[in-house]
Amino acid sequence: MVKPIRDNVLVKPFPSDEVSDGGIIVSEAHRATSNKMLVIAVGNGTATEPMRLKENDIVFRVKDHGEEIHVGGERMFLIKQSHLIAKLN
Repeated sequence: MVKPIRDNVLVKPFPSDEVSDGGIIVSEAHRATSNKMLVIAVGNGTATEPMRLKENDIVFRVKDHGEEIHVGGERMFLIKQSHLIAKLN
């Protein structure tokens, strides 16, 4: 398993909707990557940026931020905690 370092977070995107708000079925090739993510693992933080997230938190990222990686055949992102903009309670 990947263990992030410093203020980095490993997140996995939730699947995008298969049907648009208007009821149109969207093909897999045209679905955008969801910005809603599940936290898989977190780093230890730094002296100036303590880690405020934990595993299984649901967060939203800044669009197009993070380094895409594949772990066990699954698409995930390594992203700085500061590029995550909201957490669901």
